[in-house]
Amino acid sequence: MIFSFLVLFCLNISARSDTVNDMQSDFSQAAAKYQVPEPILMSVAYSETVWNNHNFQPSMNGGYGVMHLTDAKGLGDSTNSSALETAVTAANLSGESLADVKSDDAANINAGAALLAKYQKDLGLPLSSDINQWYGAVAKYSQNTEQSAAEQFANHVYSTIKSGTSEKFADGSTLTLSKQAIDPDVTQITKLNLQNNTTKDPNYPSSLNVQYIPAAHSAFDDKGDYGNYDRSNRTQNGLDVRYIVIHNTETTYEDALKLFQGQSYAAANFLVRSNDGQIAEIIRPENVAWHAGNWYVNSHSVGIEHEGFAVHGGKWFTEPMYEQSAKLVKLLAKRYNVPLDREHIIGHDNVPGLEAKDQAGMHWDPGAYWNWNHYFKLLGVDLNKPAKKKSDVVTITPNPKYSLKGKTEKLTYNGDELTKTGTNFVYLHQSPSFSSKFITNANFKAGKSGTTEEPDWSDKAVYGQQFVKAGQKGDWTAIYYDGKKAWFYNPRDKNVTNASGTVITAKNSTADVFGGAYPSAAELNNHGFKSAALKPFAKLKQGQKYVVGGIYTADYYNSTLNDETEEQYFTGKEHYVQIQFNHRIAFVKQSEVEFTK
Repeated sequence: MIFSFLVLFCLNISARSDTVNDMQSDFSQAAAKYQVPEPILMSVAYSETVWNNHNFQPSMNGGYGVMHLTDAKGLGDSTNSSALETAVTAANLSGESLADVKSDDAANINAGAALLAKYQKDLGLPLSSDINQWYGAVAKYSQNTEQSAAEQFANHVYSTIKSGTSEKFADGSTLTLSKQAIDPDVTQITKLNLQNNTTKDPNYPSSLNVQYIPAAHSAFDDKGDYGNYDRSNRTQNGLDVRYIVIHNTETTYEDALKLFQGQSYAAANFLVRSNDGQIAEIIRPENVAWHAGNWYVNSHSVGIEHEGFAVHGGKWFTEPMYEQSAKLVKLLAKRYNVPLDREHIIGHDNVPGLEAKDQAGMHWDPGAYWNWNHYFKLLGVDLNKPAKKKSDVVTITPNPKYSLKGKTEKLTYNGDELTKTGTNFVYLHQSPSFSSKFITNANFKAGKSGTTEEPDWSDKAVYGQQFVKAGQKGDWTAIYYDGKKAWFYNPRDKNVTNASGTVITAKNSTADVFGGAYPSAAELNNHGFKSAALKPFAKLKQGQKYVVGGIYTADYYNSTLNDETEEQYFTGKEHYVQIQFNHRIAFVKQSEVEFTK
């Protein structure tokens, strides 16, 4: 997150969501009515939304329904772009009202089919039943003005048809697109007269549309002040990449680029555009970007910003962005040997402050609506897959039927209530009751109770995070969290998945908890970095148990703007254990803990 201002829009849309059988019928009827091959119509919808209408809440681009038809002006966006006004055009073509297109599955699918048919006819092509003759219209549907991005969308649509796909819905039913052989006429793309001046980064495969758009790296004054990153040579210099940090920008893609290319103190390694998943490489991954607000995490991580707002208008991030981001993460994880789990693929909101004084100012993006479950499925990991052996370790996997229940478990921003649909967390209480206060963290805020505010991370456990079970009373489960027992509603384990993992507890009465794994004060002092020594921000009490995310040798990295200055990277004698301490990761000295069952 690079900005903290947010604007809320209130939407009064009464959505009619079809059953899966109804939706299948809607696709069939719309395909027949507008003479669009049903596999094309279904695959376009799948590539846009995975057939999820999101209860007709708008996306970050003001897109509605399974066809992601956009009406950004309806959200108050004054941007003059046809890509953000497709709902109006599609409604006029189909005869459906704009209100129905934005709130009814059948109307939305009809309008999407009408729009595809228009694009086909605009290209001078027949409304053919041959799926291979729709490549140009599909590319046009993406609304991209850059040829490589439009091709990327069309290729995804056709590859989905080739492989076939199915999606299981909350009611247990499944919608399926049967696989078919494909041989699309890709030459149709030339009929669109798109821009073809994008310079792709040769370091990435064709399936990833990556451009190199470098961030500023210059002196800001004559006193050594500089930004937006440190030149390095990871991992050749011994500094390993072990985390990938997910952010959202809180601004537009274009404004984020301007910020990163100017004199600022923030820039991620990558930036992903919302409407099409276009990726800008801002800082080469071998360099250390200033993105996480924690120098230790920065030194060992790659940061990926995503265009969007944690609460602004829409409540969900687009499928092209998820798809391209996940492909990028898989490539980076393979390149740097980063484990595909929630201890290493983390949100900015999972990054701790280095010390107690830093905790309250840490960011909370990508927020309560980032779909970690879907994102990890794209990474090839099922967070809901139970461990073979029963243990006290659980993975937080909120089920929308059983999470955020009770009158107190709402979600707000500045007092305004937000939708619960699509949220990714469970609330944590001080005792097993909805009437109980939420837990809180003294380093985060004053007071004896957490709040329902989205930025209040002190009382939330998020999808994919793992904790050790500390008790059970009726429908309520306790976990060890932030140095205390925290309770959440969990009837019949509906909000967790049984997991396995290594567990630690304090060897003596307590163990210190740190925001980084730095060498000792004496070791830092010997290398000229006395001021970098860390103080613990919490205590882990004996008997409390936490899940291990890794064991790492203490290290410290320093670099400067001057390329002729030798990089300083050194390790210490101490080893640290990474744990999931609360909403954020943390570190304890291995010498102060013991491993337990």
